[in-house]
Amino acid sequence: MNTLIKPLFATLMLTSGSAAATILSTSGNEAKFSFEGTIEPVCKTTSGSTNEVSLNLDATQKTQDIGTLNVWCNTGENATTEYRSANGGFLIANNSQKSKIAYTLDIGEDSGIDLQNGTYKHLSATAAGNGTTGDTKATILKVTPQSQGLDDAGTYSDTITVIVTPN
Repeated sequence: MNTLIKPLFATLMLTSGSAAATILSTSGNEAKFSFEGTIEPVCKTTSGSTNEVSLNLDATQKTQDIGTLNVWCNTGENATTEYRSANGGFLIANNSQKSKIAYTLDIGEDSGIDLQNGTYKHLSATAAGNGTTGDTKATILKVTPQSQGLDDAGTYSDTITVIVTPN
């Protein structure tokens, strides 16, 4: 059996628990069997950065890389990604005032995304690798802090959670 077909066949057997053969005909000297299995649409993701990024929070409001989102889907299409901020689209300080600095998010070529109004769905637009090798495609994520340079002292942070779904 072809080496590419073996893993596909094994995957089909493992993921198709409801697969059943049906005997269609048993007349004469011939028997026919019909069978099927289903592989559900799925995406996988990894992050190109596993370290916390240290942002420059001066008055320049410079756009800064925070990492890459690597995506693969078995649908052959780009993925939908949903972005959620733990702090409602703000960098929040560890000081007693819990000071806030707003920021915008860039997802690849899409820029100026504001997470203050809740989640943002990047519909069918996040590049996704495909194929049997599982190679991913990377999307660069950047933030632009809206710092004035006179903000309260403290270490400001936020966490963005990304949920990836197949199309």
